[in-house]
Amino acid sequence: MHFGVLGPLTVWRAGVPLELGTPKGRVLLAVLLSRPGRRVTDDALVEAVWGEEQPKSAAKNVQTYVHRLRQHLGDPERIAREGRGYLLRAGRDELDAARFEDLAGAAREALAAGEREPSRLLFVEALNLWRGPAFSGITDVPALGPEATRLDELRLGVLEERIDVDLRLGRHSELLGELTALTMEHPFRERMWVQLMLALYRCGRRADALLAYLQVRDVLAEETGLEPGRRLRDLHRAILGEDPALDRAVEAEEQGRRSAPAEERGRRSAPAEQQEHQNTPAEQQGRQSTPVARMLPPALGDFSGQQAELAEIDAVLRADHSADEPAAMVTISGPGGIGKTALAVQAAHRLRPAYPDGQLFAALAGARTQPLSPATVLGRFLRALGVPATAVPDDPDERTDLYRSLLAERRILVVLDDAFDEEQLAPLLPASGTCGVIATGRVRLGGLGGAHRVELRAMSEADSLAMLRNSTDGRLASAGRAELSALVRLCARLPLALRIAGSLLVSRPHWQPADLVSRLADEHHRLDALRYRDLEVRASFGLSYEGIRPGARRLFRLLGLLEAPDFPLWAAAAAVDSGLSAAQELLDELVDVHLLDVTGMPNGQARYGFHDLVRTYARERAEAEEPAEARDASVVRVLGALLAVTDIADRDHMGQNMFQQDAERWQPARVEASLPPSVPPMKLLDAERVPLVAGVRQAAELGRDELCWELAVGGHALFETERYFDEWQECYDTAMGLAKTAGNLRGRARLLISMAGLLYTRRRYGPAEEANTEAMVLFERIGDRRGYLEALSNAPFFLVPNGRLTEAITAGRQAYERLDAGGQPAAALHAYSQVGLAHLQAGRPGQAEAVLTEIVAGARKQGIRTLIARDTYWLGQAQLARGRHAEAEESFAELTEYARSIGSSGAFYTAHAWGCLHLARGEYAEARRLLLEGVEVARALHDPMFETRVLIDLLDARLHDPDDLPAAIGQGEHAVGVARGIDYPYLLAGVLEKLARLRAAAGDTVIAKRLADEAAAVRDTIR
Repeated sequence: MHFGVLGPLTVWRAGVPLELGTPKGRVLLAVLLSRPGRRVTDDALVEAVWGEEQPKSAAKNVQTYVHRLRQHLGDPERIAREGRGYLLRAGRDELDAARFEDLAGAAREALAAGEREPSRLLFVEALNLWRGPAFSGITDVPALGPEATRLDELRLGVLEERIDVDLRLGRHSELLGELTALTMEHPFRERMWVQLMLALYRCGRRADALLAYLQVRDVLAEETGLEPGRRLRDLHRAILGEDPALDRAVEAEEQGRRSAPAEERGRRSAPAEQQEHQNTPAEQQGRQSTPVARMLPPALGDFSGQQAELAEIDAVLRADHSADEPAAMVTISGPGGIGKTALAVQAAHRLRPAYPDGQLFAALAGARTQPLSPATVLGRFLRALGVPATAVPDDPDERTDLYRSLLAERRILVVLDDAFDEEQLAPLLPASGTCGVIATGRVRLGGLGGAHRVELRAMSEADSLAMLRNSTDGRLASAGRAELSALVRLCARLPLALRIAGSLLVSRPHWQPADLVSRLADEHHRLDALRYRDLEVRASFGLSYEGIRPGARRLFRLLGLLEAPDFPLWAAAAAVDSGLSAAQELLDELVDVHLLDVTGMPNGQARYGFHDLVRTYARERAEAEEPAEARDASVVRVLGALLAVTDIADRDHMGQNMFQQDAERWQPARVEASLPPSVPPMKLLDAERVPLVAGVRQAAELGRDELCWELAVGGHALFETERYFDEWQECYDTAMGLAKTAGNLRGRARLLISMAGLLYTRRRYGPAEEANTEAMVLFERIGDRRGYLEALSNAPFFLVPNGRLTEAITAGRQAYERLDAGGQPAAALHAYSQVGLAHLQAGRPGQAEAVLTEIVAGARKQGIRTLIARDTYWLGQAQLARGRHAEAEESFAELTEYARSIGSSGAFYTAHAWGCLHLARGEYAEARRLLLEGVEVARALHDPMFETRVLIDLLDARLHDPDDLPAAIGQGEHAVGVARGIDYPYLLAGVLEKLARLRAAAGDTVIAKRLADEAAAVRDTIR
């Protein structure tokens, strides 16, 4: 017998999960398992089961629950009476928690003996015992809290130990995705941040490693008031200095090569190494700085059959090809449920040694009503290949060109699953013969010239029997061959149907194979279950669907209407228009019968999602059982609840809701009550990014123009803060198309303001101003004073970069006065901030300081963290310009406190601000260090305006280092090139002036004069 507490409470006997009775009985068993072999008193059990509200018969009820548990366990001696209490008898090998601790201890012993790979395998084996948080689902019982916390903390510690071993083995590139997710989930575990920084550095991503340090520093400062620990600080300094001691990758990879299979060692042998030496230093650096993408989903542990097809695919894709040959390609086609994806993933995992530069994977959703566009997939691939989100081109053809350039002459396997047609695939195909492609689809992809085609059919009886046995964990060991053969025949030897049959037998331990054969013997039932893809699974899902309460069935079918990949509790409540508690009960019921899955716990909130086939079934039930009006009303309620979330985030981010709300919100108070109060609203909205984009599309499909454009505009602050440019553009395009069709002028105007924000953030100031002006015209046309004032508040933001400072000051003051009088104080302060910046750029720091001091005070009063962060930055700059270093230091300290409020750009503001302070104090070495840090952050953000701004001050610092003038001049030439790429004359004049001074210091007087004259001419355009 095996007892499991590392996840939901489970007991297995002979590999079969046991029914454990009522929830209170499960709590009692959990408490006993938390103290195995030790007596738990009657009073302690009563308190654990009932808390403070104990019935008079509690002691007797405990005896009843123990009696039933003994019956369920089938072993009366397992739970023994001892004195005034009970104890549970179990050996360490029967307890997954004890087994976990023993395996972790063995892993440490192996590591101490220098056996790294065996140590890693033991750590992995220990961690694989976990199925979720300890005592998942019953941790609200106080008696279980300490043990659950202890076990969960042990798991994280062992996970960190395993990652340390992986780093020693040179697996840093494979760890990046895992460590990025872990640091987001556990932001205060400094050891994980150390591991992430080290992995990034060893992958050649020094700037990203430094950016990670800035992130953890900001998290610790804001949440705890503490600085990073010594280990983090030491690593940060070592990375800045490129300490050779950091890079043990060569040694680790050599050890990995010795322990790798012979087949993989052959691929790393002399010819490849000789080829590496023939590359230029620039090429080698490019290869080292590109991360290795590992996007494959896990392979099935019980994969069976299709061995001939596996060998066929392996033979085609393992052969070497030169870069000028076409990429080797295999297409896998066949009907739904035939196992195309499983085969493709299994083959891809086997081929990993042959494609050491990475594996890309995309589910193209070809069978769904809205297949993924190639441009969307290319955006994901480019980011996985190391291209910053802000550097991904807008044009689909340019994305394809960049993608193919990155793949050229690299050994990368591309797996494209569930393709709609050849047109969808074409932009995603590599152009280099060094790459390989596996593409799957329900249709025969005959238009792909040169592809090797694999067409899947039903498996053989022998393979079908093997799949049944593998998928039932030995449950069929005693079953007769005749009844198994009958089950295979009734399942038509179709992999999905066989897997469903195996799952039924495992999840219903009281069934025998003969019982399932009997149920499938009815021809009508069998056809529903097995004949077609959409019919193949209907009967199986129906068994679960018909067994739940009517309320759960209704929630199930209405949730199936949503296009979002997953959703939280408030979405379920909105779908059925219920309270949160009632919705939670229904969700739990659906999860229990596996009609819904818990897809994750971001921000401490459970998110739920469907398997694609289950979603299809849910939609069928909705169309069959719900009138069209009820279906549409449910979707509109969910999207209205999502609007309420955007309102909450917008209000927290901007200090107030910036635009008039016309579309109906669903129960905003109820939605807010479901959100964890300790998590910033913008972070919560970030978890809804994909559902938000899908919601805009779905609102458009329903023809709800108000709902559509408000959702699109509701994502503005999130898209701007986190620089989700693709999603921003998609929402705008979808909503604007509907607003134009519907003749919704207010919606068009609001969307134009959003587009102006997108263009501004991408440093396209001229088009941004045009979009904003068009919005003002529309607002004026429909008499929307509030909207007009909002657009008016944006005007100074476009005037300042264009050098129209006098206009900016006038426009900013007018906007401030009118917005403040109109009851929009937050918007008024945002507009007024540009007046302070205009004064500063016009050389009037005293007036700038007065304006910015007023703005910061107002922002503090209203609690607008974003405005506090940005304007304390500019206030400090004005104070530095006046020589008031102490006041600037106070401003920059406040900036540091609030920097996270402005997203990823906060790291730039803090690095630049402190660098400027040290520069003003004459502390040139520290100034250069911080300013270089600012340059790296600006480049990581791919923001030319930020980069130009910090380079101006870095060049100033370099003027005080005459021994390195050639390098400083080179940096100045680069800065001029960056500045010419943006329409910001003030910054261009600044870099020209600095470069002129550097040239003069080097004795290049003619060039220096030419640069100075150009700078003066540019300054003359600023008014």
